[in-house]
Amino acid sequence: MLIKGIGINYKKIIPYLFIAPSLTVLLIFAIMPIFQSISLAFMDYKIIDVSKSVFVGLENFKRLIADRYIWNALYNTVFFSIGTVFTGMLISLAITLVITESWFKFQAFARGIIFIPFVLSMTIVGLIWSWLYTPSFGLLNYVLRFFGVPPQQFLGDPRIALLCVIIVVVWKGLGYSITIWCAGILGISTEYREAARVDGASWIQELLYIRLPLLKPVILFLMVMGFIGSFQSFDIIYVMTRGGPMRRTEVIVYYLWYNAFQRYEISYASAIAWLIFIILIVLSLFQFKLLGKEA
Repeated sequence: MLIKGIGINYKKIIPYLFIAPSLTVLLIFAIMPIFQSISLAFMDYKIIDVSKSVFVGLENFKRLIADRYIWNALYNTVFFSIGTVFTGMLISLAITLVITESWFKFQAFARGIIFIPFVLSMTIVGLIWSWLYTPSFGLLNYVLRFFGVPPQQFLGDPRIALLCVIIVVVWKGLGYSITIWCAGILGISTEYREAARVDGASWIQELLYIRLPLLKPVILFLMVMGFIGSFQSFDIIYVMTRGGPMRRTEVIVYYLWYNAFQRYEISYASAIAWLIFIILIVLSLFQFKLLGKEA
């Protein structure tokens, strides 16, 4: 139907009216802040007195290079990301290979139980594991004392604090990774496995030369999403360690938050945010290149 004298078609307008509220929210809270952060990264923004804010060009990015704490945060983030992504992928793949075998009769039940931690918020998971790691009355030290092992500081020990956090993140994400692996493995035709067995291939050969090559899209998806998520980790660090002890668990997003909301250096925090963006873009492109076009 056309509006007389204007020539506007109702059927073409109505769909846009339905999505207008969502687009408005997306524009205000997602797209506009992106462009604002670009301008903030090139300024010395004074949050107390905005009128004193000045344009400083690349000074915030030059400061990144000279800031030893940003390099410490990057090192912790890379260690954290590699630990969570690859450890999580390997453990979840091993579990998936077991529960997807024909002789395993409780696949749905196992997947449901393993998926429960993923449903919980990271804050709740962090609080639960902080209690388990508590040196004085934590359950883990109670078990260690039962076997004659002296109590450990866990989150208070600079040598293992980040490793303890990695264990928590891997445990929480197993259900999600297993679900993705299951979708990929169950989508492979059984004819490939049957043909391999007829040709005398062992289970390991079948896994290495048939299933894993066919699972490249799944591997790529888990790697890209895993690294993006791990580089953006904040809540688990905030709840469990606050970046300590001795900055050994201070990842880059926590350092960004610290500069923005503790030191009120919004411009420097914006520069850190764009550094994270560039790193993730380069890392994602490298992963696409590594696994090839067929993935």
